[in-house]
Amino acid sequence: MKEGSIVIDQIDYPLVTVADGGFLMGTISGTHSSKSEEEEPQREITLPTYLMGQYPITNIQYNQFVDATNCQAPAYIDDSRFNQPHFPVTGVSWFEAEKFLSWLNQLTKRNYRLPTEAEWEKAARGSVGQQYPWSELIDSKMTSEWDPSKGNFANTKLKRLTSVNRYSSGISPYGCFDMAGNCYEWCWDWFHPQTYKYSPSHAPRGARDGSRKVIRGGSWNSNGEFSGRCANRAAQRPHARLNYIGFRIASDSV
Repeated sequence: MKEGSIVIDQIDYPLVTVADGGFLMGTISGTHSSKSEEEEPQREITLPTYLMGQYPITNIQYNQFVDATNCQAPAYIDDSRFNQPHFPVTGVSWFEAEKFLSWLNQLTKRNYRLPTEAEWEKAARGSVGQQYPWSELIDSKMTSEWDPSKGNFANTKLKRLTSVNRYSSGISPYGCFDMAGNCYEWCWDWFHPQTYKYSPSHAPRGARDGSRKVIRGGSWNSNGEFSGRCANRAAQRPHARLNYIGFRIASDSV
């Protein structure tokens, strides 16, 4: 097992290092026709160094937890569109993701957790506030434009999940896969539409309470041009077990 990775069910699960410093979080008013006011105002956020899962947790990894604890299997476990070993696990609630992390921490003697919304966005877009996780050099300039070939969305018309390492051309500046598409991902934070107006600029952790948890990244059944944007915010009830929501893990720097 190399530094910056863990082994789950004899499978190496890599984590990437996201260096400390600032990044642009949110959207500038008037810069994108399909953005929402919940993404405003755009501002610089600073975070300490942390580790972020390179992929979402997969079915084969989550099933090790189910077998070890006799916890409820994911919803849709019998549906071939969602249950393949290297697909991201979906059909698990925010609370079940937390139980998985408690089990993993007992197993590894570490302190893995769900990423905060700010950590998730920085890992997706890098420090310069690009629109989508990917970027390309065009006419000597770096640009980040909508490209349906770089992620699994409704636009792709597969109507199912895909393996977590399929879209290598869509990786983020820090090397994370599936930050746009395949499945939404649970974050730690409670969702509030006014969060960006009142939360601190250093290591924000969202609202104090609420009825829905933040989800990020878009999914196989969402409009990628909108939901695949790094700044896009969405939310769902924490007990929801849906076939388009999974999770990845994070931890403080070691």
